[in-house]
Amino acid sequence: MILKLLFLGVLQVTSYRPIPAQTKPACRGRFDCLTANGDGITMYGIAVSQDYFKAGMVHFGDIVYVENYGYRVVNDVMGPRAAHSFDLMVLTHADEKKIGVRHLRVWLVSPPTKTKIAEGE
Repeated sequence: MILKLLFLGVLQVTSYRPIPAQTKPACRGRFDCLTANGDGITMYGIAVSQDYFKAGMVHFGDIVYVENYGYRVVNDVMGPRAAHSFDLMVLTHADEKKIGVRHLRVWLVSPPTKTKIAEGE
C-alpha cells in the first residue's frame, strides 16, 4: 500500500473540548456529543474550517497528518469565522491550554493507490 501526502500548508491549529461553550448547546460531555457528520466524539477527530470544505480540499472521513499531533480523521467543521484552520478534539482543559494557538504543517493523506501484486490482476 502506498500513501501519498498532499501538503495543505502551515495552518492555524487550535483545540476544542466537548462542552456546551465550545460545541452545540446540547453537548454536555464526551458521550452525548455528535460531530457535524454525525460521528461521536473521538480523540482522533479534527474539525476543519468551512473554507476548506467549500473549496473541496477536504471531506468528511479524510485523514490529515498534523505536525507533532499525528493522524486525525476529519469529522467536524468549525464555526463560520474560522479560516485556514484545524481544531483538534481534546478531552481536558490542560490539553487545550497546552495546544493553545499554533501554526503547524498539515498534510492531507491521499487514499492508497492500487498496485499490481501479480500479473493478471
